[in-house]
Amino acid sequence: HERMSEVVRYINSHYMEELTLDLLAEAFYVSPYYLSRFFKEATGFTFVEYVNSVRIKEAKKLLEQSSTKVNVIARKVGFGSVTHFGRVFKLVTGHPPLYFRKGS
Repeated sequence: HERMSEVVRYINSHYMEELTLDLLAEAFYVSPYYLSRFFKEATGFTFVEYVNSVRIKEAKKLLEQSSTKVNVIARKVGFGSVTHFGRVFKLVTGHPPLYFRKGS
């Protein structure tokens, strides 16, 4: 599971970039199938679930600590579309993004 720890560290520090199973598999010299299977085994999350949770945790922090617009935060944490960000955010936290805006 040492390799999966490296993958997790990579995701944690590159979450704002485009991250796909194929890109990471290539970077770590493994097949996407292998990465997907052992990532889930090591972390308890699928690759996408983990990437999304890291991105949403960061977005939540930005929403609570800044007045940056939601669409800017969505891009900053690695989401291509604000609509997709909103959907994933609500799925992960149970609330829409603005729920976490300080003072709302």
